[in-house]
Amino acid sequence: MQEHDARIARLLAFYRSAYLADSRDLNLDNLSTLAAGRLAWLDGREELASGALPLLALAPGIGAELERQQRLYQRELQLVYGVLPVCGRLSGGDGPATAFCAPLVYYEATLNSGSEGNAHLLAIDPSQPLANWRLLRQLLVDADTASLDDLPLADAPIDSHGLGDLLGWISRRTRVTDVLTASGFPALEDQQAVDQALRRRSLSLRAAAFVALVPRGSGSRGIVHELQQLQETRDWSAPLCQLLGEPQPVSPQAASAPEALPAQLSQAQSQALANAARYPLSQVSGPPGTGKSYTLAALALDRYLHGESVLLVSRSAQAVRVIGQKLREDFGLHDAVLESDGGSLQQTLRDRLASLLQGQLPSVTADAELQLQRALQQLIEQEQSQAKALARRSEQALRWSRLILRAERGTLGFWRRHLLLPWVRRRVRHSVRPWALLDELRECQQRRERLSRDYLNTRRAASLSGLLAGNRQLFVQYNQAIRARQSQRQLALFEDINPQLLLAAFPIWVVTLDELHRLLPLKPGLFDVMVMDEATQCDIASALPAFQRCRRAVISGDARQLRHLSFLSRHREGQLLQRSGLPGEERERWSYRDNSVLDLVGLHLPEQRALTFLDEHFRSRPALIRFSNQRFYDNRLRVMKERPGLTHCDSLQLQRLTGERAGNGVNQVELEHVLQLIDAHIERYADSPVKPSIGVVSPFRDQVEAIRQRIAGLDLQRLRDFRVLVDTPYGFQGEERDLMIISFALDASSSQAAVYLNRQDMFNVAITRARERQVLLFSGDERQLPADHLLRRYLESAAEPSTPRHQQPEQDAFERALCTALEAHGVLTWTRYPLAGLLLDLFCQRGDKCLAIDLIGFPGDGEGFLELERYRVLARAGLEVVPLSYGLWAQEPDRALQALLQRL
Repeated sequence: MQEHDARIARLLAFYRSAYLADSRDLNLDNLSTLAAGRLAWLDGREELASGALPLLALAPGIGAELERQQRLYQRELQLVYGVLPVCGRLSGGDGPATAFCAPLVYYEATLNSGSEGNAHLLAIDPSQPLANWRLLRQLLVDADTASLDDLPLADAPIDSHGLGDLLGWISRRTRVTDVLTASGFPALEDQQAVDQALRRRSLSLRAAAFVALVPRGSGSRGIVHELQQLQETRDWSAPLCQLLGEPQPVSPQAASAPEALPAQLSQAQSQALANAARYPLSQVSGPPGTGKSYTLAALALDRYLHGESVLLVSRSAQAVRVIGQKLREDFGLHDAVLESDGGSLQQTLRDRLASLLQGQLPSVTADAELQLQRALQQLIEQEQSQAKALARRSEQALRWSRLILRAERGTLGFWRRHLLLPWVRRRVRHSVRPWALLDELRECQQRRERLSRDYLNTRRAASLSGLLAGNRQLFVQYNQAIRARQSQRQLALFEDINPQLLLAAFPIWVVTLDELHRLLPLKPGLFDVMVMDEATQCDIASALPAFQRCRRAVISGDARQLRHLSFLSRHREGQLLQRSGLPGEERERWSYRDNSVLDLVGLHLPEQRALTFLDEHFRSRPALIRFSNQRFYDNRLRVMKERPGLTHCDSLQLQRLTGERAGNGVNQVELEHVLQLIDAHIERYADSPVKPSIGVVSPFRDQVEAIRQRIAGLDLQRLRDFRVLVDTPYGFQGEERDLMIISFALDASSSQAAVYLNRQDMFNVAITRARERQVLLFSGDERQLPADHLLRRYLESAAEPSTPRHQQPEQDAFERALCTALEAHGVLTWTRYPLAGLLLDLFCQRGDKCLAIDLIGFPGDGEGFLELERYRVLARAGLEVVPLSYGLWAQEPDRALQALLQRL
């Protein structure tokens, strides 16, 4: 055991050192170099950092431009609010002087639209100030960075006492020669005074404030600190040990209850729920558009129903926001989910605690939860009973149909023909129709889902009432901890809190990896389950503290999509590995640089059954996903939007242009065509209540930047309404849009640049973002590329003339009679049509209405009947299925026909 512990400690040391070597601080050294429209100085009196106001209304021009830039550069830029900037020039000895225009203190900021629509309100959390460590390390009088630890920056609004302490510290410890000018804060100097200070050959601290969009940094002091804590302990969680190669026990008796959720889940989704209950480490593999976020939301809800707490995390804020949205909108769960609403999660938590302590709770009676629980259980049992009744009735219909068919063929014996056959015919005419049983089952499912939502929220309200009645002081204490001005006091208060009671009050947390350390202590097994989404984009080191905080972990992602970016060289990584006491030949297995969290999980799953592959693709029309499905997923994806006739639609368009790739990497002809397509789309849907979203992707950053500069001229409201996003594939992972435009930005002489496009992960992400329509803009000649080049294969596939995917098989006399009767009423029919991995006996379409008919007891391929799970698969594909027995068709064809037509 000691040997195992030592090995884990060495791995933790390696990942901490690799993370440090790969991290880049947020660079706020010289704000004066920011592009136009990304920096605005404020005047008058500072009111956010000083705590005077919770929101600050920006001037309309400033607010609109910041929002425009933020929408166009949401992945590259982050909004910050800064105060007390250090301005001037610092001599570098014999070298040139270094210019500084950098805040001493800054805050993560959010920009919200006001009630008037055109107002822009700036918000920060004044209790979460961030010191500009990068700046301070450059300005210290000596090189001892340990002296940064005593910076007197309280987790609270900046008042006169805090300001005095800061000015004194800066004066004593740094090379800033003038701090007196900052003593007037919160009264602000104007921009002219700041500009004058920038030109001086000495440094001064100014009483100024600004809002800016700055390039994102990478790395977090909080994560580094927690990795150090993990090195120093030996009390590691089971998922962390499993991840680092030490097998942990499985819980074979653990239960899940997908039938109690307000949803209809596939077998694969239900398996993911069961794995989350059993395994210390399990994986959900979710190719594009396969309902991964929905599955993870259902998983979190299932664990909540079993009395467990869930931590939902990702590197991407977008990924966790989507899961939170699914919990609220698709499953109807509200209060139990704790997430930030575009701002600070810590502020959200403070507000929720304050509401609870002030008695703002839904009112429920003492026995309401129990009554709803019993009613829900009764509906679950009723649904199961009706499912069995439908199966029995289908088997019965099959037997009767066979008997009637034999009678028509003259192969029945005397007694069966004269005694049994008349009885069967009477039963066929008077028995309940299979489709009526199916309708009852669907109605029961809908009632069960509605009741499940009611039960979830009633249970939540009853749980909160009980917790506050018996443990109110705990919430008071946590409220104090979350509001503590000093991190040491916060940690001390956290130590005395029972985490299980706290997580019973807030059982589902939706956070990014960078937020964890600000909110929750690093306790092993703090949550019952941790769910990590988009794990290919998570580096291993950042994720380790999340693994420590749970008892079981579920990791989700797609190995065929983009991985996290690391700038650590292989040589440097090998040095760090050996310095940590690990063999150099194990670099490939433990690599921080080349492996994502998903890669490492794949190496250390307890068994193959702990992996779930989601295979139902909901996002795209068939033509948009076909190449990816064939090339990257071996046709394992079942396309749920597959319909007859969609092969001939224009969902995938290849437009060949005559553009050239200039020396700056920009294809101007393609750029102009992108703008024309966007203008045409906006004009088409300008008056529509539904505004189909727009995405533009290019593999090359230069082309993206050029398009963004032109897009910036669009009306801001249009950018909002159509959710316009322009980015490289790295910025589009986890995103989707109704219309996608791909600008390849190549020409006939760009064979070298085209090499970059042959990366499977990048190419797969680029071509799978569209829901309804995708336009490919290409100026080159794919025949100049190697025969197996991805771009060549894709363009050749897109350029192929549309051919019907389904060839109509020869119909027997019985099928022909049924199809002829339907077609006489304007119904189009296809026999044995493939959809969602199934072969449908008969597919019907009249106008926009579609219907599948499950033929029971018909001769040939239509003899058997679909199992209930297959009905549910088709329901998830948005297709109604009606069972029709040969016995009923033979006995009462007009009645059967009318029943079918009523549903079309």
